[in-house]
Amino acid sequence: MIVDLLYFIFLLGVLIFVHELGHFLVAKKSGIRVEKFSLGFPPKAVGLKIGETEYCLSWLPLGGYVQMAGMDDFAREEGKGEPWEFQSKPRWIQMAVLVAGPIMNFVLGFLLLLVVRMAAGDYAFMDDSRVGEVKPNSPYYAAGVRPGDRILTVGNTPVNDWEEMTDAFLQNAGKVVSVEVERVPERLSLSIDLTSPPLDGSGLGHYITTEVGGVVPGTPASEIGLQPGDVIASVNGVKVAMWWEMDREISSQLGVKMPLTWRRDGEEMTAWITPAADTFNGVGRIGVGPASKRNPIPFLKAVSRSATETVNLSMLIVGFVKGLVVGEQSSRNLAGPVGIFQLVGISAEHGFSYFLRFMAMLSINLGILNLLPIPALDGGHLTLLTIEGIIRRDLSARNRMRLQQVGFAFVLFLIIYVTFSDIGRISGWY
Repeated sequence: MIVDLLYFIFLLGVLIFVHELGHFLVAKKSGIRVEKFSLGFPPKAVGLKIGETEYCLSWLPLGGYVQMAGMDDFAREEGKGEPWEFQSKPRWIQMAVLVAGPIMNFVLGFLLLLVVRMAAGDYAFMDDSRVGEVKPNSPYYAAGVRPGDRILTVGNTPVNDWEEMTDAFLQNAGKVVSVEVERVPERLSLSIDLTSPPLDGSGLGHYITTEVGGVVPGTPASEIGLQPGDVIASVNGVKVAMWWEMDREISSQLGVKMPLTWRRDGEEMTAWITPAADTFNGVGRIGVGPASKRNPIPFLKAVSRSATETVNLSMLIVGFVKGLVVGEQSSRNLAGPVGIFQLVGISAEHGFSYFLRFMAMLSINLGILNLLPIPALDGGHLTLLTIEGIIRRDLSARNRMRLQQVGFAFVLFLIIYVTFSDIGRISGWY
């Protein structure tokens, strides 16, 4: 719990700092006086004034802010017209200052994904477009894609690895697309309807064999003597060749003693094992993980893949927000501080690279949410500036104050709602 809390504080601190740093740097470059740079919301815990700016740590760790001369979120008074004030600058400069925060979150997300790729490389199964699991309720299964098929083309686009394949599916979202697959010894042409979810390949799973990559000490797998390199052959008498098949059979026998058969150096071995109800530090019901060989990835390829993944994550988040607005997504799928804390712990259990990937996703998420046209958020300010540009005059301090109050009330309500929703989901209330 203490370790999870430290990860949580680190994650929020970095995301907030980077976001506010974007506002700060562009404001300073534009000649706007920055009066305060705060991580957290008031009341202030500690502060240090350097030059014209006071740098603060505040007690409410749910965000941060950069207070600029002539810009008051509650617009309690008009600016004095000084050249260093926010309101004295041209609207395009004001917009640049506001959009700089979200842009920094997108940049951070991209850099985190790039660091993970360069440091850890790509899993070997990512270098192949061979399909493992095909979920029965997916358009891929309905079109005839089956486990073991290798996707060769999507539309007119040749695909050589998993990311190229998922990118091609995303580019054809909302269409009926022709797909060529290799099913040894023949090639097949299939037609996949991508007009309904899932659109990004989420109905497909990687082709991962049942070779054991790691065994968690003190788990059922370690007790029966499973070792890295062993290949699981059958679970409860059912033959398995791919990891998803093994996981399916094990998950259907939770708490039930059953036979497990594996091969080691050509010799077949069998033992009785009882799968646990929960995973072991995120590693399987019996305490094993798949063989996870990683291959180095060239820098330019890592940059390209990281940029593409940043765009794809952004598209998925925007799609989720759109689904909330039109009623296709439940608001219970939102995560607040409590839910994020839980997810931070889960990602950290899987290792630092997983944690960094989760951090990247959350940073991109933060960038998009801040661009929503909600008063009190950057997107709300941008919307007001756009309106003022259209009507060719500034809104009054009173009108800006009312809009900001409505925005803050909505954001506060949303935080309270998702917090109770998180607690209810975690505690099993619903």
